[in-house]
Amino acid sequence: MAAELDSPFLEETFLAKLERLRIVAKRVASSRGKGEHLSARRGSSLEFSDYRRYHRGDDLRYVDWNVYRRLERLLLKVFTGEEEMNIYLLLDTSGSMGEGAPPKIEYAKRVAAALGYIGLKNHDRVGVAAFAGGVDRHVPLARGRKQVLSLFQFLEGLPCGGETDLGRALKAFSLLYPARGLLVIVSDLWNPGGCTAALDELTGRRDQVLVIHLLDRSEIRFEPLGDVSLVDVESGRERRLVLDRSLVNRFEAEVRRYLDDTEAYCLNRRMDYLRAETATPFEDFVLRALRQGRTIR
Repeated sequence: MAAELDSPFLEETFLAKLERLRIVAKRVASSRGKGEHLSARRGSSLEFSDYRRYHRGDDLRYVDWNVYRRLERLLLKVFTGEEEMNIYLLLDTSGSMGEGAPPKIEYAKRVAAALGYIGLKNHDRVGVAAFAGGVDRHVPLARGRKQVLSLFQFLEGLPCGGETDLGRALKAFSLLYPARGLLVIVSDLWNPGGCTAALDELTGRRDQVLVIHLLDRSEIRFEPLGDVSLVDVESGRERRLVLDRSLVNRFEAEVRRYLDDTEAYCLNRRMDYLRAETATPFEDFVLRALRQGRTIR
């Protein structure tokens, strides 16, 4: 399979490593199709799990008649079922994602490509959407290895630009993908007014949510530069100031507070949260950080 893919995102040797991985469904069993994620279902799966007492109306096909002959008790076989999972990849393509070295958007696309590949090769259903001010482009849920190339081509063609509106994007996402599943948000979370109020849009969806907070080192560590002009890459707003050590210290303290508050918000709402800098080798992030966060295994 890996040899058939011609994509700048993932090398053949890395795809081979992904072949051994699967995405973990922690709290979500989102559809009725057969897949790779274990869930408790009765009488319609491949692996015997346990017994329970027979109740009027239960399907007699799943009564263990051998037990009945020995004990004269009606016990119903309970099986462990395998269900496919809906995996949603929501990718930030706003103007700020074009910043950094390498640009954050390229790193984000590779993360989405890796997670999408793992899901599709394990027969999960994968959908992907790009957002800035709203959901600009999307691919409906699909399953099967044949969808991998389409996923990669979609990601390769995504442009980067526009102002971020995470709240509006999450509203649009809920309309496009109403069924619950695993939602992976890959973004720098530079959302006007903060991101926690925007993430409140997910209240009531019962999704398993993973927030991948992607940053470039230059965004969180400044050096005093003297008289400078700072320009917002998304809105074009400009501000002139003297960037001395005192102001740099205040800036870095505010950034740390924002990062800590965002992480605390996610954890308090049972959202998984991973922060990464683009200086982190991509393979290390996917194979180590995501594993440590128990998103993949």
